[in-house]
Amino acid sequence: MKPYEIKLDFVKLAKNFAGRWVALNPDTYEVVSSGASAQEVLDKAAQVGISEPLIADVVRDYGAYVPCVAP
Repeated sequence: MKPYEIKLDFVKLAKNFAGRWVALNPDTYEVVSSGASAQEVLDKAAQVGISEPLIADVVRDYGAYVPCVAP
């Protein structure tokens, strides 16, 4: 798996997908699927040809929460 530097507006993502999981195209960061579980978005992403999407659980209120990837 290769590391990614994600340049994505999580506030905008939260407005559209709050409380859901999303799968992103790793090349364009475009949302390719959303659903109630990680497995659901992985399956939907595979159906549209994205075999290794970036996935995120979009929380309803980010508040002080800052999503990040551990090194």
